[in-house]
Amino acid sequence: MKQYKKTIFWFRQDIRIQDNTWLFEAVSNSQQVLPIFIFDENITDNFWWLEDQKFGFLREALEYASNDLQEIWWDKIIVLKWKPEDIIPSLVHTYEIECVYTNTSYGTYGKNRDETVAEKIKHLGCNFESHKDYLLAEPHEIEQRKVFTPYYKLWQKLDFDFNELELTSFTQLKTSEQTEAKDFVSTVKHPYFTMDFWKERFDEHIKKSYNETRNDLDIDGTSRLSPYLRHWVFSIRQIYNKAKYTSESYVSELAWREFWWQILYNFPNTKEEEFLEKYRYLDWETDEYKFQKWCRWETWYPIVDAAMRQLNTTNWMHGRARMIVASFLTKDMHVDWRLWEQYFKKMLLDYDEAVNLWNWQWWASVWADPKPLRIFNPILQSEKFDSEWKYIKKYLPQLENFMGKQLHNPLENNLWYAKPIVDHTIETKKAREIYKASYAKYEEQSWKS
Repeated sequence: MKQYKKTIFWFRQDIRIQDNTWLFEAVSNSQQVLPIFIFDENITDNFWWLEDQKFGFLREALEYASNDLQEIWWDKIIVLKWKPEDIIPSLVHTYEIECVYTNTSYGTYGKNRDETVAEKIKHLGCNFESHKDYLLAEPHEIEQRKVFTPYYKLWQKLDFDFNELELTSFTQLKTSEQTEAKDFVSTVKHPYFTMDFWKERFDEHIKKSYNETRNDLDIDGTSRLSPYLRHWVFSIRQIYNKAKYTSESYVSELAWREFWWQILYNFPNTKEEEFLEKYRYLDWETDEYKFQKWCRWETWYPIVDAAMRQLNTTNWMHGRARMIVASFLTKDMHVDWRLWEQYFKKMLLDYDEAVNLWNWQWWASVWADPKPLRIFNPILQSEKFDSEWKYIKKYLPQLENFMGKQLHNPLENNLWYAKPIVDHTIETKKAREIYKASYAKYEEQSWKS
């Protein structure tokens, strides 16, 4: 590989020093490296504000990685706030950079952004190099599949025998750009997700019992590593090497994530429209009042409201709870899944474009899936997965004095709550008719064409 005098390594969704593929290559093939992270103004405007606790988590992750970097060399990651397509060419020009290294992004925005940056610095005589690091298998490395099981069989046949890369030396390009992360984001730590929490969860919570406990809302049965997976505080190889010996179910979840990215890669149009053509005629409601009541945990179904409060206070929601609230939005309230996908984007610390998009389409029963219409009954889900009502009372402490069984079924029990916003029994029938009508319209349009 070509040797360079000065290069940039651009951190994105890979906030770590060790086992960072293209950082390792940048260091190996450069005399001096400038490590940068950019708060991309094209993206940050999509979130509520730069001072919220999600960005506190990001600041701490950057400081953690910077401390690792200091142990190898003398300085920290340089944190900037601007548009990458403007700031990187400026750095290239100012410091006579010969190559920009980064790990590959697969999302629609990320690909377009990288193409723009590469084209701009090309005119300055600078190369742009990206490499697989975010996925074990890139979308083009596996034959296209629309259903997970056949994809997973192909995925399992690939060679995932990895040696983790250890960075032991680093010569950093000295510049005047010495900005700290705290200049842009809150200095308050995220109250639930910290670097100390991550290290404990990584060591102790990828278990063989994962498949048996991951759906239970009232116990600590999931790894809760998804925010760290999203920002790759550890690498995909590190988590895979650990999980393959402890939990086959966890490994399959990693494969699901890669399957979602393959779908987005091959069918980018379905970001905005339902994957299943027969459900592109769904008559979604546009009741902003209902949607806002749902966002503010005021549906008066305790299990739904507890889940929503968990999201709004912790920037995370249990996987089973996500299924319950998504089904409630699309099947009980008949609200367009795109609205909540966007709300999740703003709120979730573990927001991942492909994962969020396809989870929401799956829950709305409009995604690539051979199974019939799914409608989750929030009352039965509450009874089954929060049988001792611990989850409900944790996030809705105002219900602490109610008898537990009352909390599962607000249609039959008179809580201090207002009347439930909808009646699940009635809305289930309506949902089936809405989906049936969409299919009929699809058949009609197909016949005409």
